[in-house]
Amino acid sequence: MLDKKIAQKIADEVMNTLGYNINVMNKNAIIIGSGLPERLGTFHETAMFAIRHSVTCEVTEEEAKKLQGVKPGINMPIVDKAGDVIGVVGITGDPDEVRNIGKLVKMTAELIIEQQETMNRFYTHRNDKEIFLNTLISEQRTISEEEITDWGERIGYNMESNRVAVILSFTADYQNSEESMLEKILNQIKQSDSHLKNDISSVMSGGFILVFKCLKKTEPWEIEKTIKKYLDASISSEDAKNMQCFVGSYYLGIEGYVKSYADAYGMYRSGVYKRDQHVYFSHQHYFWRLYNQLDKETYALAVEPYIKKIQKYFGKGTDEAMLTMRKIIEHHFHFDLVAGDLFIHKNTVIFRKKKMEECLGFPIKCGSDDNLLFMIILNHYEKLKKIKDQPIR
Repeated sequence: MLDKKIAQKIADEVMNTLGYNINVMNKNAIIIGSGLPERLGTFHETAMFAIRHSVTCEVTEEEAKKLQGVKPGINMPIVDKAGDVIGVVGITGDPDEVRNIGKLVKMTAELIIEQQETMNRFYTHRNDKEIFLNTLISEQRTISEEEITDWGERIGYNMESNRVAVILSFTADYQNSEESMLEKILNQIKQSDSHLKNDISSVMSGGFILVFKCLKKTEPWEIEKTIKKYLDASISSEDAKNMQCFVGSYYLGIEGYVKSYADAYGMYRSGVYKRDQHVYFSHQHYFWRLYNQLDKETYALAVEPYIKKIQKYFGKGTDEAMLTMRKIIEHHFHFDLVAGDLFIHKNTVIFRKKKMEECLGFPIKCGSDDNLLFMIILNHYEKLKKIKDQPIR
């Protein structure tokens, strides 16, 4: 497809390289890319002839005077991979001067279009895959398991393969870099021999990499061997220093993807794991599930009173106070990282933490047993806020 953006890119790149004025016409012979802005949107009579007859047309200065919207030069049809004429590229100048570079200009134009189409296909596939992954891990699906299986197979995945969810989380500087470090790391992972074509992977909007890794054997100890070997082969030693990996357990069927992801995400979000260990398997770490398993009465009598106390204490600043505490836990009490992540001063982070401790009546510090209670309070607050913020359908 030849649109205005691509057409102008062709005109700019060829002109910068060769120095000649370039016009690019669409299949209706309208100029949609040019080095002369005043010519944009005008009709090019010779281009229409080139399109209809799929031929290169040379126009002398004398001939140009007799035609509509035409200057001396050479006009060449742009042909796509299917052999269809999708437009025309023209070089302004004496045909004898520009004839020898005509083929180069035509090839350059067709190459730029082909590259753009390749990139469009790549981003379309990536977006489709992220949408598919989000559907796969959603607890509130609107399509059946059979439809998910068909969808997965359409984009190249055998949904009968055994897989476990693997969340790769990196330090804040990886997520906040100008170029997407997570995309670069995922590309490196994909280039590894240990990353299979049937492994489902994507950078997620939550700021982490999600991989559903294929398994040959599903026993817990075999999962450990597979994932450790996979990480050793696909993650550089430098990146590994700044990474934590959370691996869900294996479950059967399409519903198993939701459960495995919930395992991995539960550990990831709990924020109670220290950076002195890099890989966590859910079958070895079950205590985080306490956050999701407390009964409603316990929440009502023991947890929600704390939430009401926090809301009364902080008022309109409750959300920012709780977000700050979430980041403190996630960054393992490295206040500089929290400040950078939230774009606030380090002293502000320390002040909010101190005020939260005054409100609760107990300390929140690295390795403290009270952190478990606070994490239950924090997770429940976020859960209640998420429900409250959901749009009415």
